[in-house]
Amino acid sequence: MELADTSVWARKSHPALQDWFTAAIEAGEIAGCDMVALELLHSARNPPEFALVEDALRGLPWVEPDAADWLRAREVYRVLGGRPGMMQRSVKHPDLLIAAAAERAGLTLVHYDADYETIAEITGQPVRWAMPRGSL
Repeated sequence: MELADTSVWARKSHPALQDWFTAAIEAGEIAGCDMVALELLHSARNPPEFALVEDALRGLPWVEPDAADWLRAREVYRVLGGRPGMMQRSVKHPDLLIAAAAERAGLTLVHYDADYETIAEITGQPVRWAMPRGSL
């Protein structure tokens, strides 16, 4: 099982991802978390679309939020802030929380966002590009 970031969900209909993503969802191999849900729901344009997104997420295996995720996100943020060029400004806050949830759950984080590669340099957690960087 893998935790799919919002960057993957946003590209799930791309021909290069569509078959894999659909099969992985149907097989119960894609987990969700609250931060991904909030990001996806932010894109809803109206109440019916909001309900549609919520319904689609309900069937996923779920990584429940935990206070430890916030602590881990801040720890990684602190390490980034100690790097030359104030690297903490290059990584989005939601990505820190999503990565922390995946790490705590022991799941590979599948993404299409370089932030996760930066985070994994610190955490050592398993991450993978859904498709090679720059190909979608």
